[in-house]
Amino acid sequence: MPGDNIANYHKHKRPYKFKFKVSGCPNDCMNSIERSDFSTIGIWRDDMKVDQEEVKAFVTEKGRKYVIDNVITRCPTNALSLNDDDTLAVDNRNCVRCMHCINVMTKALSPGDDKGVTVLIGGKRTLKIGDLMGTVIVPFMKLDTEDDYERLKEIAGNTIDFFAENALEHERTGEMIERIGLVNFLEGVGLDVDPNMVSEPRRSSYVRIDNWDEEAQKWTDRKAEEARIAA
Repeated sequence: MPGDNIANYHKHKRPYKFKFKVSGCPNDCMNSIERSDFSTIGIWRDDMKVDQEEVKAFVTEKGRKYVIDNVITRCPTNALSLNDDDTLAVDNRNCVRCMHCINVMTKALSPGDDKGVTVLIGGKRTLKIGDLMGTVIVPFMKLDTEDDYERLKEIAGNTIDFFAENALEHERTGEMIERIGLVNFLEGVGLDVDPNMVSEPRRSSYVRIDNWDEEAQKWTDRKAEEARIAA
């Protein structure tokens, strides 16, 4: 196909470009979270695996001060602590899968077994409103079966269609979401709101609660259905 036809497709068929990137783990060597409209990053949701004998060997080799200074205190959520017997205690509920401890203690620590992906939307470099990081729209989904991959393609297709219909000219997905609001975007692509999508706490103490009971019931029903499927 001639180059000018490709340029015309790029320019006229969509408001602007739409980029996909895939990273195998949260180290995100592809920079997908900050360089792509649709970012897929490998993740796990069960407990991180700890080989306590390897932890002790690492502490013996490097020293307690090194481990405390370079592993324990660098955990962004303080989810790690070094016990008196040189074993490692991990608060997995507060682990944010940043990969730092695993990168340093490669033999002692490794990801869990329940692996899947996190999907983020809207990452980009400077255009209209400056750099944006991707926003979580699917906190975790398995990619074990053909149906799982079809679901991922469905989310991507719905996102592109919504982008084509609602974005302004020369506007990326992240800028569109900033303009119309995340809730409107999620409603448009058929996804539920999840606490993992919150980037920071509210700065205002005032919140509407006129439909609180209805939304709380939706959340309860959704969690019950997820538990039923998992069982």
